[in-house]
Amino acid sequence: MRLKKLILKNFRGYKGLTLDLRDDMNVIIGKNDIGKSTIMEALEIFFNGDSRQALVKAEIEDCNIHCSEKEMTIGACFELENGERIIMDSTNPTDLKEEYLLNKDGYLEIYKVWNCSKAKLTASNLKIYINAYYPNVFDKDLITMNNTNLKKMLSKIEDKIEKNDLNKTVNASIRKALYNCYIDEKTQFSERLIDTKKIDTDAKNIWDKLKDYFPLYFLFQSDRVNSDSDSEVQNPLKIATKKALDDIKDKLEDVEKYVDKKVSKIGKETIAKLKELDPEIAKKLKINLDFKSPWSSIFKYDLESDDGIPLNKRGSGVKRLILLSYFRAEAERVSKECNKNNIIYAIEEPETSQHPNFQTMIMESLVEIGEDKKHQMIITTHTPEIAKMVDKDSLILIDRNEFKEPILITDENVRLRNISNTLGLLPEYNTKVLVCVEGKNDVNFLKNLNRIQELRDVVNLENELITIIPMQGSNLKQWIKYDYLRKFNDIKEIHIYDRDRRDYIDKIKQINEASDGRRLGFNTKLYEMENYICPKLIEKVFKEKRRLEVDLSDYYTEWHEKDVPKLLEEVYELREAEIKSFLNGVVAKNITKEILEEHGVYDEVYTWFENIANMVE
Repeated sequence: MRLKKLILKNFRGYKGLTLDLRDDMNVIIGKNDIGKSTIMEALEIFFNGDSRQALVKAEIEDCNIHCSEKEMTIGACFELENGERIIMDSTNPTDLKEEYLLNKDGYLEIYKVWNCSKAKLTASNLKIYINAYYPNVFDKDLITMNNTNLKKMLSKIEDKIEKNDLNKTVNASIRKALYNCYIDEKTQFSERLIDTKKIDTDAKNIWDKLKDYFPLYFLFQSDRVNSDSDSEVQNPLKIATKKALDDIKDKLEDVEKYVDKKVSKIGKETIAKLKELDPEIAKKLKINLDFKSPWSSIFKYDLESDDGIPLNKRGSGVKRLILLSYFRAEAERVSKECNKNNIIYAIEEPETSQHPNFQTMIMESLVEIGEDKKHQMIITTHTPEIAKMVDKDSLILIDRNEFKEPILITDENVRLRNISNTLGLLPEYNTKVLVCVEGKNDVNFLKNLNRIQELRDVVNLENELITIIPMQGSNLKQWIKYDYLRKFNDIKEIHIYDRDRRDYIDKIKQINEASDGRRLGFNTKLYEMENYICPKLIEKVFKEKRRLEVDLSDYYTEWHEKDVPKLLEEVYELREAEIKSFLNGVVAKNITKEILEEHGVYDEVYTWFENIANMVE
């Protein structure tokens, strides 16, 4: 399950907010006290607010002071991944889609709604709803009806239904029969809020069942305290502890049942003996087992240096680097394991207390984590260097409207220009040649090819007169530079695009037919950039860096025409973005002149660099 949207209503400064989230990296930018932390903490309340260890809990003061109805809402939309089913009734399997509990877009949309009309919030103030796109043929939600009422409905149509698979003692079976009878291609649907407490299931309530499938959400706040036993140091190890315990959840439940059985037996025997002495006292006693303390609270880990210096005596920058080390180790571990739950890391201002060099290193690591299909990153930042490193579509700008309320800026040009102004980003005017490619992975590929000395002798792409621009999904730095460079007609352009799309071929043809002396274009002779990396090198580096055995021998002869990222995605179940990043950013660093020659592409690649050099001169 993957988080796709956050929805806020009357929560703190937000009267209303619907925030779309990317599957990989999300960077929230805005001035101080604009509402960036509110977004992170709203997610903490949604995912972990009913846990004793939650960093943030809902409070009456969280309700927007200007709202007319004293009710606040935190909602979330989730995409169910391929083949993922949430079984609601184990005696007769049925899932959210079959029960029409998904929204119009096919997402699971859930709202936590608090009544804030009282002096303080209690458990009774909270209601949890599913926003379902439900068939209008039913006045009442079938999922909330008991067996008696469902049978009454069934009795009206029994002559129209197949009775072979019908079990009248099982509510899910009756509902299925009713759905099949009443719903057809003409049926109209509308949104409907369904109270999760009223939903019929065979065991624990639906909210508890759904939580088992939610992504794990971990919030790292920028203003954590400096105790070595507190969250800044303990959090990575607490997360590791929670996940280790989650792996043996079934065994822990067996332990709880065993303890309950043993203790209950002793308790009953004690009450029986007490009854012999004082029946009145004995009849008022009952056994109540309460597992309030989570298993993870039993385990406590400390980190200290060999010289015995407590970590809380170290600088906050060191503590941040420990978190970084944890993230990197976790990214590598999760990429090799098949965990049931995805993981969301929400990190406030990762640049805090870090030297600029470390800021770059931290951000590179976070981007790498976000590219793993099991991870989703949400960060806030005030630092331009971090904003410049990510895809511009990952940037989220929070600003204020004329009423001083925080709002989301969605117009792309307004958003990017305001971000550049907010962070103080300025263009560089010394570019002479633009090398235009499709995306950031192509940028990495060309730069890694330029590590080959023979190609570097032709032209050094790090020359300040050369700017490489990804035309699709460019980062903020490139957008700023290119936006300003549009004004200068004396800048030359060389375009290198894959030949896998007709529009790219037409674009290069158009550029070259213009013969204006300012622009020149190439389509790759192979299918796309990834085909220039020979399969044997991919096998070698995947084994060394990812400990993944990749066998591409079946595709050696037709390699030049294969969609390489899609092939690896299908065979090894890796996310396409992760594959492209790894191929162009890691594997390509190992390419040599000899490998290119053996692969039959060196002369073509040499021509690209030669023409860039000619334009610079």
